[in-house]
Amino acid sequence: MKKLSTILLTIIISITLSACNNKAELGGISQEYKDAMSKGKSNVIEEEYDKAIDYFKLALESKKDDTEAKNLIEQLNLLVEAKDSEEHGAYFFQIEKIDKINDIKTETDVVKDKANEYKKTVLKNIDDSIDSFEEKINDGKYKSAQKDLEDTIEECKKSDSLKEQLDRCEELLKTCKEKKKEAEEQAKKQAEQKQQVASNSNSNGSSKKSSGEKDSNKVWCEWKRHYVDKENFIDETNRCQGCEVRRSLSSTFTYEDCPVCGKTCAVSRYSGKCQYCGEKIYPAVKKIYDDGTVILEDGSTW
Repeated sequence: MKKLSTILLTIIISITLSACNNKAELGGISQEYKDAMSKGKSNVIEEEYDKAIDYFKLALESKKDDTEAKNLIEQLNLLVEAKDSEEHGAYFFQIEKIDKINDIKTETDVVKDKANEYKKTVLKNIDDSIDSFEEKINDGKYKSAQKDLEDTIEECKKSDSLKEQLDRCEELLKTCKEKKKEAEEQAKKQAEQKQQVASNSNSNGSSKKSSGEKDSNKVWCEWKRHYVDKENFIDETNRCQGCEVRRSLSSTFTYEDCPVCGKTCAVSRYSGKCQYCGEKIYPAVKKIYDDGTVILEDGSTW
């Protein structure tokens, strides 16, 4: 009887241990899985992302279809993709990848923490870009600033992470449009006034030239063959200041190096374009007045 009891107890213990082992295997909580996951998380902290991915893949071999390991691998691939695009200045692409990382559910936040830490750098880069748009507005480069702001606003609308940047860009765009309108109205007013003066000068000058009369305040400019105020005339060149600017801008000696294709003496300040690659580098000249004032196509002046 005692021997039978011992045999039964041995059988019960064996069954219990077997059940425990089976439970552990079914739950996927093997020591190999635990070690791989632990080492993978440590590699993430050390920013050794490729090694971390390898360990999480090893964990998947121990525990097939493990959601946690799969999601951590997906998060890391997105983070690596975001970091690799940094040198190209693809800041909004990076934000998109980081947002996706935060949308993936995981028990551990080890990858999310690294992604959100890196996100601060990306946001700083975007803020710096917006600062440059504001500088363009202050420099009177309204057309270029407006386009940059409108493009940035469209990108910011795609992410809740960029609410602060969106608000700032919309405010700057409003300011840009207001200043651009003021500059255009001012330029138009000045153009009309100077056009009227020029028209009066030409009509009066023609009659005076034919009749032999001479206006003591006007001088004949041979370059464009028109009368100009003495104060705008350059005796040494026999031209008005406006014609002198035209001559200078027409000369290849005033051409600048192209920052796009790298060609030297390639960019005309008159057209604003590179004669080699055709890229528009500066706003083109819209009008030049007798006093040498230059009105550019974006409303700014020289």
